[in-house]
Amino acid sequence: MHPRATSYAPAHGAGLTSRPNAQTNAPGEFAMDMPTTSSGFDLEDDVASLRSKVKQLKSMSRRIGEEATIRGDLIDALTIDFSSGDAAMRDVRRKLGAAYERAKGGHLMSLMFFAVLAFLGMFFFVKFNKAIRFLVPRGTGQSVRHH
Repeated sequence: MHPRATSYAPAHGAGLTSRPNAQTNAPGEFAMDMPTTSSGFDLEDDVASLRSKVKQLKSMSRRIGEEATIRGDLIDALTIDFSSGDAAMRDVRRKLGAAYERAKGGHLMSLMFFAVLAFLGMFFFVKFNKAIRFLVPRGTGQSVRHH
């Protein structure tokens, strides 16, 4: 059995107590059992250990706060970059749209002009076929040799 462990025993004749090693003291007094052997706890070592842990926690929380500040600044910078990039993309899209509309109109007009000229050329060729035959001499079908 542990040296501090005892069985429950009546503290006085009136009844039982729920605390081991309970002693009858005068009213308003209490007893504190502190271990005196080396197997007990060392209060100074425990306080020093707790202080070092508190210092570590403070250091960690300070580093976490610094990292959160850095990440917040990075997020703010990225937000600004994305908004300026979005504005630049809208401007480029608007300029490209205007250039496309200008180029599309010119391209379509030149295509229509070429089609009209080709149609007129074919029309005049068919209509004036007889005049062309009159101007171009007919051959005998044999090739002409030049000596």
